[in-house]
Amino acid sequence: MSTALKATEWESAGTVDASVQDAFDVNAHFNLWLDHLQGFQKPIASPTLETSAEETSEIYIGSFPGSNCEVTFEGILHFDGYSIGNISSPEGTLILTRRGRIEADINVGVAVISGSVTGNITATERVILESEAQVRGQIHTPALSVRLGAIFDGDCVLTAPAHHAKVEQRSEETHSGALEYMAMAASA
Repeated sequence: MSTALKATEWESAGTVDASVQDAFDVNAHFNLWLDHLQGFQKPIASPTLETSAEETSEIYIGSFPGSNCEVTFEGILHFDGYSIGNISSPEGTLILTRRGRIEADINVGVAVISGSVTGNITATERVILESEAQVRGQIHTPALSVRLGAIFDGDCVLTAPAHHAKVEQRSEETHSGALEYMAMAASA
């Protein structure tokens, strides 16, 4: 027969009748110790603060096999799952982790790939293929960085950066303005 003693009975444990308590029952002694310890123990982690749905930073997206769900986002998306739907954020950053797998086209500002992609990647700023990356498809970007160990099976089309066209337009305007000034100065 085993008897679990409460923390309030801690001091009177020595007066318990030997017939009631089994000498080899460690459960009673453990429960006594645990109850006593819990009275002095502080919580290991701070209590969780209540946050609204808008403040949560993790979003889980689920889809059934065969449903082509397109993911659009703003900001940064850490993707650690499987998707067969296109991913789009013209100015956003996609970070595909090692466990992540995408079988669709990606259209983002910046793509950092550590997982597997089967599809085309279009990035307006840059694409980084980490050492664990496996990409099969075309990459359209102004800047591509491939780390040692990455597997890239496809074509890369290096495009002019968006701000590069603006710089060229301004330099042409400045150049034509300077030519007009020089022509007027020469004729005068």
